[in-house]
Amino acid sequence: MDAERRRRSRLNNNILALRAVVPNVTKMSKDSTLSDAIDHIKKFQNKVLELQTQLADSPELSRKCSHGHVEVIPLGSCKYNLKIFWTKRAGLFTKVLEALYSYNVQVLSLNTITFYGYTESFFCIEVKGEQDVVMVELRNLLSSIVEIPSI
Repeated sequence: MDAERRRRSRLNNNILALRAVVPNVTKMSKDSTLSDAIDHIKKFQNKVLELQTQLADSPELSRKCSHGHVEVIPLGSCKYNLKIFWTKRAGLFTKVLEALYSYNVQVLSLNTITFYGYTESFFCIEVKGEQDVVMVELRNLLSSIVEIPSI
């Protein structure tokens, strides 16, 4: 009896949690909540397919994919955003980190997104020394690392 009561309690708590994250719940019944959640998930699945199609048709993505891409954005004194796009290949991320280390660059933050065999990393970095020279050399080195080798 207690086990059944706990099971119902967990179920009711999960239904309440679902109502909290699904917009436009039409009725407060469990059935309606589940139906609305299913509709909401289907909308997101369709949106994902739409975005995947747009991504596949993107000329900028095609350009990046065929060459790899490095972008440096100054943030102020000694700090930069570094955006690197490349095809996922074994050991490449390690080479990027080694290149940053070789130029005495401190990584303040890092976010990486991987999708369909591609990786895009966003670094916030701080540079010591001759910033302009270092950043030009570093950008060239990183570009040579992420560039897709000729066959």
